[in-house]
Amino acid sequence: MAIISVPTSADAAAKTVLCSGYASCAKKGYTHGGYASVRSRSFWNMTPGRSCTNYVAYRLTKNRLVARPPGTDAALTWGAAARAAGLRVSTSAPRRGDVAWWKANRGLSGKKGHVAVVERVRSDGSIVVSEDNMNRTFMWRTVRRGSGWPSGFIRYPTSDGSPSGVLESLTATDGMVAVRGAASEPDRWGRPVAYTVALGAPLDRAPAETFTFSSAYYRFSWRRTVQVRGELRAYLYAHNGSGTRGKDVLLGVADLEVRDDGTTQGVAVPRASWLDDVVAPVVGPVTGAG
Repeated sequence: MAIISVPTSADAAAKTVLCSGYASCAKKGYTHGGYASVRSRSFWNMTPGRSCTNYVAYRLTKNRLVARPPGTDAALTWGAAARAAGLRVSTSAPRRGDVAWWKANRGLSGKKGHVAVVERVRSDGSIVVSEDNMNRTFMWRTVRRGSGWPSGFIRYPTSDGSPSGVLESLTATDGMVAVRGAASEPDRWGRPVAYTVALGAPLDRAPAETFTFSSAYYRFSWRRTVQVRGELRAYLYAHNGSGTRGKDVLLGVADLEVRDDGTTQGVAVPRASWLDDVVAPVVGPVTGAG
């Protein structure tokens, strides 16, 4: 009896590979956009090296400012994070420059999902993507509709360079004000961001008290003993770096009551609309993302 071999998704994908390897692809005219020489660096705080997320983050930030939506971690999270941020995620209408995103265990993706750059959209409806992957190699390949089709296509807007982030909470306990959130500056990726907390009024309206701090990390948590007491409104600002594009940004507002009796007052602040004012990348490399 003849044994019939059923092709796996990996077998099918191998037949669609246009090139593999940075040097080999470049010789055939399939670019990696310069990633080969900078792959030891982290982009969007993703895992450096042969990593699908780091490669795509590099392509999004090279000669273009794209801020990272909150919750964009391992590859499988990219689509949901983009939708939550109000971005367009299409399942059927890819465009050149979109990010193709796969959920876990779809196509060539493993348990952490996969992302790639859409380089071409062909007349037959198939797409050509470039991608890197820690379990394989850099390659360009054709993806046709079927079991290996991406879970979605993410269209990221370009940023104006202003800091972006989220205020997660502003609370007061026993005369201290505590602030927690996350932020970065798209044109100073990985550099410290300076913040100001204004108590009682916005910065342009003579607040009762202010304090400033800075953090070299995306996620920050800061506490400061303050002199002001009573019910007041608190404002958190992220300052745009000197000499860079953009402007200072108000990340969020919270109502507090500063007291001395040891009770915690204030509210956890819900995430603001990403399109309105804020974006947050992730602290530290995301291990095994892609």
